[in-house]
Parts: sequence; structure tokens; C-alpha cells
Amino acid sequence: MTWAPVTMRWPAQATKWMDELGPAKHLAGAELVSTAKRLADLNGLAITNPGPVGPAAKAAVAAGRAAMTGQMGQAPACIALTPFQSGVGQGRGYQRFLSAPNLVQRLADKLLDAPEGDQYALAVMFLATRYDQLADSLARFNALMPIAELVRCENRARQLSRLEVEKWALPSARALPLWGTLPLERCTITKAAKRSLSGQLSALESYTADSSPLADLSGLAARKSAQSAGRDQQLKDLQDQLANPRPDSAMVARLIGPGGVAELRRELLATSSPGHEWVLCAGLMLVGSKDRLSFVQELVGL
Repeated sequence: MTWAPVTMRWPAQATKWMDELGPAKHLAGAELVSTAKRLADLNGLAITNPGPVGPAAKAAVAAGRAAMTGQMGQAPACIALTPFQSGVGQGRGYQRFLSAPNLVQRLADKLLDAPEGDQYALAVMFLATRYDQLADSLARFNALMPIAELVRCENRARQLSRLEVEKWALPSARALPLWGTLPLERCTITKAAKRSLSGQLSALESYTADSSPLADLSGLAARKSAQSAGRDQQLKDLQDQLANPRPDSAMVARLIGPGGVAELRRELLATSSPGHEWVLCAGLMLVGSKDRLSFVQELVGL
């Protein structure tokens, strides 16, 4: 298998267990509406009705926790290589570079340090010729899966790109003196008045906390409903963002295996990689079983 452009997409197969939570979530939302109505209609009664959500949600929660543990609980081994790491990139000072073939060789050498066993390896390369290109491609990946070394590489590449542009800009001197705001917070009278008013407002705010239990329960039900809707909207926004994926030529990925670390290294070096024209590259290598890599594999479109 050769290097393929990365197509960032929502891992539908790896997260299909989330669909099983739908009936319980729908029932919980309907019960929140019913609870709010019962609280509004409650006239001096102290009888509660737990509703059918608990038994229905118990099985869904158990299945969801088990699926999440199986999918996310066993993370694969991970290593990230960037031009700014000592012993990895070439050059010195602000001028650091790492071409694509040299990056593949570094990744292959790092495989010899990976845990032994019959496993797979997923390699991702970020290709660029300028610092701003490298920062942009890393930003697209880090927005979905931030990795500390790649985030640091993105930040440094962004700053070096800005430095390269701004060093040619001539600063303009502004006319003096300048208008400003009066520093009232330093005035003795203002500070004393603020302390006095703050104490009085704090005393008044203590009375606003007194409320009836029914009002507290109604507010709690409303907050739970709003939080549930907000979490559903966040997930929907992320899925919509990845709904129409397009290949990204600045990122390429490859899955190799199964085999031991020596076999994985030979397979990684066996096929041709992007050429030396990509002088500024970073890489990511994940090593683990097929199940451990399934989430990231589907995320990058392999």
C-alpha cells in the first residue's frame, strides 16, 4: 500500500455504538419536559415519580461505557517527529528543515524502539515547503486530534512564519502625546467607594439565593435539558464538519502490517515516499493492534 492523501472524516464505524444510546436519550429528553411540567403544576404536593428513564438508561449506560472503554481505553503507542526536535531536523537556529524521505527514514528507525509483537503501524506525514504551510496542515489535524509535539511544532512554525514576514515591515511612529483613559481605579476615593459598595452588594446578593425547592428543581430540570441539547449540538456540529471530506494533499497516510517491528520497518521503507522537494515535514507514527488503530484509521480516511 502506498502513501494516500488524508481525508479527515467522522469515524462512523468506530463510533456506531453511540447510535444505541439514542432511545434512552430521547426518553430522557421527554422525561425532562414532563418533569418541568409536573413541577410547574405541583400545588403543595410532596409526591415524586422517578419515571421510566432510570431502568431504560441503566442498560444503555452500561453498553455505552463498555463500548467506550473498548474503543478508547487502549490507546496505541504514539511518536511524533518534527524538524525542531534535536537529532531529528537538520539545520540550526531559525532555519530548520526535514525533507520527506529523511522523515520516513527517521520513522522507520524509531520503529525499532516500538513494543514487540505482531501489530500494525499507521504513519501520517505533513508535507510543506514553507513554515506557514506546515503550520496550516498541522492546525487542521490538531483541531481534531491534538498531540503535544505536533501542537508545539505548529506554534513554532507559525511564529517563525510571522517573524519572516514582519522582519521586513517598517514600524510607523505615532504622534505624541496620545489620548488615554483616566485611571479611576487608582483614586483613593474611588477605591474606598468600591469597597463599600461591594460589601453592600454582597449582602444583598445573599438574599437572592433564598428560593423555593420547586423553583430550584425547575431550574435544575431546565439546566439539564439545556446541557443535553448543547452536547448533542456540539457532536452534530463536529459530524457536520466532517460530513463532506476532501483529500488533503498536504497530509498523507499509510497503514502497514501486521508484523513485528523489523517487518514493519522493511515495509515502510519498501515503497517510494514523497520526494525531497518537500523540505519541511513532520510525521506521526501509531503502533498497535488493528482494533486500537481503527478509530484513527477511519478518521484519516484509510
